[in-house]
Amino acid sequence: MTQARTQPQLRPYQPSQATGQDIGLLNFGVTPQAFREQHFEQAVQLFRKALRDTICEWQDLDHLLQQNEPTPQGLQLFNHGLIDDASYTEDYPCFGVQRRRLNKVRFYGHLNAGATLVLNRVEMQWVAAQRLCAEVSRFSGQPATSNAYVSFRGDGTFGKHWDTHDVFAIQLIGRKRWRLFAPTLPLPLSHQMSQSSGHTCPEVAALDCVLEAGDVLYIPRGWWHHVLPLDEGSLHLSVGTYAPTVHDYLMWVCSRVLPRDLRARPALGTGTADIFATLLETAGAAARDPDLLREFHQQIVQRERTTSEFNVGLFASPRLPALSGATQVRLNTCYTPVADAPLMVNGTALQLDKLSAQLVTLLAGSRALTLAQLEAKLPGATADAIRASVLNLNRFEIVSLDRSVLGASDRA
Repeated sequence: MTQARTQPQLRPYQPSQATGQDIGLLNFGVTPQAFREQHFEQAVQLFRKALRDTICEWQDLDHLLQQNEPTPQGLQLFNHGLIDDASYTEDYPCFGVQRRRLNKVRFYGHLNAGATLVLNRVEMQWVAAQRLCAEVSRFSGQPATSNAYVSFRGDGTFGKHWDTHDVFAIQLIGRKRWRLFAPTLPLPLSHQMSQSSGHTCPEVAALDCVLEAGDVLYIPRGWWHHVLPLDEGSLHLSVGTYAPTVHDYLMWVCSRVLPRDLRARPALGTGTADIFATLLETAGAAARDPDLLREFHQQIVQRERTTSEFNVGLFASPRLPALSGATQVRLNTCYTPVADAPLMVNGTALQLDKLSAQLVTLLAGSRALTLAQLEAKLPGATADAIRASVLNLNRFEIVSLDRSVLGASDRA
C-alpha cells in the first residue's frame, strides 16, 4: 500500500448500499437507499429495538468520568441553561501539576436537582460510542459525531428547540420521553437556530413516544423536539450527521469562480443590477460543471478524519497474529470508494494493492463482515494473505476491528 500521487476520482456524495441484515450493533430493518427515499430530511422515524445488544451499563459512565479530566468543552451540566463549571469542579495540585476534578457532592447535587449531564464528542473517549457513531455514519452516508446525555429527573432542561443537523437518538439505559413537532423552518442551515429564529413551536405534537433501551429515533434537522426525563436514570447517545447542502456547494462555487471575474471585484455601489444578474449566471453555469461538483466532494472527503480503535497488541509481535474468524471488520469511511482509484483516508490518497482493493470493495457493500466471511468471498486468496491485508488496512485506519468479538488468540 503506497501513497498515491494523483488525486482520487470520487463518486458524488452517496450512502453505502449496505442492507439492514448485516452484522453489527444496529439493525434499522431498512436499507440505506430506502431510508434516504422514505425518511431522510422528510420525517421522524422510530426504530424499535434497533440496537441488537446491551452495550452499556452505568459503570461504563463511571469509568468515563473516572478516566477523563473534566473540561468545559468535554463535560457540561445544563439546567435551563449552562451551569457554571466552577460550581461542580475544583482545581488542585497533584505532584506539582495543576489538575481538575469533579466535586462529587456538588456534581451529584446538580443531577439530583434535575440537571442534564452532556459529554461532548464522546466517541473520542468511549469505544461503544465510537462504534455506534461509525455505524450510523455508514448507514446514513454522512460524517457523524456524538454526544452523550445523562439525566435522572427534571422537566426538560433544553426546552422545545430544533437542531441544525440530523440526529439519531440511541437510548442506551433507561427511558426518556420525546415529543416531536413539525418544522416551522424546514431544513435550517447551521446558523438558523431555533433560539434566534422568532418561530414558535406548534402546539400539537406530531409524535409523542417513550424511548426504551435499544430504541433509535431519527430526527431530521428542523423538527422541534422536547425531551423529558421520567424520574429514572437515562443515558442516550445523540449521533449527529452532517450532510453538505446545496447552499454549501453554491457558496463554494461562488468563492471559486467570482474572484477570477473582474466584474465581481469593484467596490459595491459601482455595479448595476445587470452585472449582478450576469455574475449569478456565471456562477450558475459553473455549478452545473460535473468536474467542479466532483472537486467539491473531493474536498469533503479530504477533510474526513477517522476515529478507529487502537490495536497495539496486534502489531507488537513480528509474527502474524492468529486472528479469530469471528473478528468483525468494518470500513471506516462513510463515502463509497471508487474502483481502480486511490482511496482517500485521513487526508492522504492511498493506492491499494489488488487484494486490499477487493477487501475494501466487499466491505463497502456491508456494515461489517467477519474474517471468515471475507475468506469465503475470496477463495482465490489464502487466509494468511487476507488477514495480513486486513491488519495493514487497520494500520492505515481504513478499517476497524471489533475487540468485543476478538477470539482469545487475538488478545494474547
